[in-house]
Amino acid sequence: MYFISIAKRGVSSHQVAKFIGLRQPTVWFMLHRLREASKDANYLILEGDVEADETFVGPNINRDTRLQREQKRHYEEQERIHGISEEKARTQRGFPAKRGRKKGSTDKVLEQKRKEKEAIGERKPFDKHKVIIGFSERKGRIVLRKLGNKSSITKKNVSRELLNYVSVKSVLFTDEASVYTEVGEQFADHQSINHKETYVKGTTHINNIENVWNHYKRTLNGTYFHYESQHLDRYIDEFVFRWNHRNESALSIFNSLISMCYEKRLDYKTLVKDSPPKLRPKRKKAA
Repeated sequence: MYFISIAKRGVSSHQVAKFIGLRQPTVWFMLHRLREASKDANYLILEGDVEADETFVGPNINRDTRLQREQKRHYEEQERIHGISEEKARTQRGFPAKRGRKKGSTDKVLEQKRKEKEAIGERKPFDKHKVIIGFSERKGRIVLRKLGNKSSITKKNVSRELLNYVSVKSVLFTDEASVYTEVGEQFADHQSINHKETYVKGTTHINNIENVWNHYKRTLNGTYFHYESQHLDRYIDEFVFRWNHRNESALSIFNSLISMCYEKRLDYKTLVKDSPPKLRPKRKKAA
């Protein structure tokens, strides 16, 4: 608890394990339980001048061998369901060039292919980046929520999060993204800035939430660069807790974290239930 209270950009389980003399998996579990307890700081109603924006976060696949294995597993599963992709097939010798309708593709054949496609669904791309939407009071508190993949940036999802965590009596500041146009009419005032022209126009800007993204991405890239996407919510909750208590002393933050732990429980089975299976090399049988 003390390490989380004083760390500006988080603390890794490897570092804490070395300090207190425990195994890294034990400390990793302990830290996730504390992150789960701190999530109450991420359920607020913001008021006054509130800025809203969204960003993409994701681990660097070139640094993360676990993510590379996950990507390989995803592509193998998609090939098992849908067959080899056309991109991959074009790299193979003898694959015919794509020139309009294939020979023999009658309307009956195309209809059959359409039905088969509906039955097995679309080929899913490997999307390692997640979308986070954030709201920030000017020089005040913040709320960050994970939306999902790129396709989750819709008017419905953005409106739901805004109305859940921002008071309609507030003045809303955003960029000129179309997802904020309709929902902005429900607030006391809605001002938007065109980033293609300028970043500040009088009091209209979203520099506070941009500053939040800067600090949060430094936390991920510098400390938690080996995280799994299924645990992203808890890393967000930890960051929001520390940010909303940033003007307090370490002792005050420590006491706040203790009070949040009351009647909270996260067992290990729940924590890892959605983890992907590990890819292990096949052992060769003894001669």
